[in-house]
Amino acid sequence: MKVAHDFIDDLLDKINFSREEAPEIDRGIEKQELFSTDIIKHWLHFAVYYERAAVSFIGEWMRSIEEVDALKYFSHQIEDECNHFRWLNHHLVQYGGDFASFKAPKEWKFLMEEYYPGLDTLIGRLAAHNIAAETGALGFLEYGLNRFPKSIKETVTKVIKDERYHVAFGIKLLRRYCITDEQKALAQSTALESLQYMQRAREVFVFS
Repeated sequence: MKVAHDFIDDLLDKINFSREEAPEIDRGIEKQELFSTDIIKHWLHFAVYYERAAVSFIGEWMRSIEEVDALKYFSHQIEDECNHFRWLNHHLVQYGGDFASFKAPKEWKFLMEEYYPGLDTLIGRLAAHNIAAETGALGFLEYGLNRFPKSIKETVTKVIKDERYHVAFGIKLLRRYCITDEQKALAQSTALESLQYMQRAREVFVFS
């Protein structure tokens, strides 16, 4: 028996549709069977910045989370994001990059240092980051997986596994706590708003 779509399924459909309708912004990679050294280094700078920022803003969220199960899942996510930061920063150093000197574009600083930290409800946080952001990150990682050299591919494979878990528990918690029509509307509007800000950030995340 086929299970009817619920509001989470509808939300994921809207997110995927919005992403598919977005203009092509990952210029310079679609025809490459393997990523060049410059592309890998460029991506690593952004990825390391993202993971470090995620550790910070999820940690700040913990101050106001009252739901015990959410505390457990977010605690796990902080550990995951910290591991991603360490693993990817190790690769960045190998490629001659330097996280400390990386200057994130204003679109990324807004997203990671203002927008996500400023979300003040569990529903908004789950919808914006665990659903919209993490599914977007998964899309790129899965697309690029076989274009990385072996050592980075092994790391990205581990990151993908963690990101899938973050999406999965985000869905689980939203289904548990997002009950009223008002809450569902908040989840949808926040996820799509997050996606818009992500698109603006990705427009400056291009490969020359």
